[in-house]
Amino acid sequence: MIAARDDDGRHLRLKLRERLEVRLPESQVSGYLWEFRGGCPCLRLDDSGYAEWGPARFTGLGERSWYFAAVATGGCRLDFYLVRPWSAPSREYSLMITVM
Repeated sequence: MIAARDDDGRHLRLKLRERLEVRLPESQVSGYLWEFRGGCPCLRLDDSGYAEWGPARFTGLGERSWYFAAVATGGCRLDFYLVRPWSAPSREYSLMITVM
């Protein structure tokens, strides 16, 4: 399952062993970067990364992705923060997760 920017605040239901990818647009030249903080007992964070969008590589436009695996039943909230090194983070994106 893939969750994108438009899915902010949604409640997602996953099956055990199902994978979740969260994709958020990011502009590295703005100084703002996405960060995932915290954990979720029913999900395991397997990997994360940033990819620039094609010919936009010199503008710093791209997408940050996190890859989760559903490893236990239960529920939690995933929170993602838009941060700059010189300012306090603010929660800008969240998902409610239920693993069945």
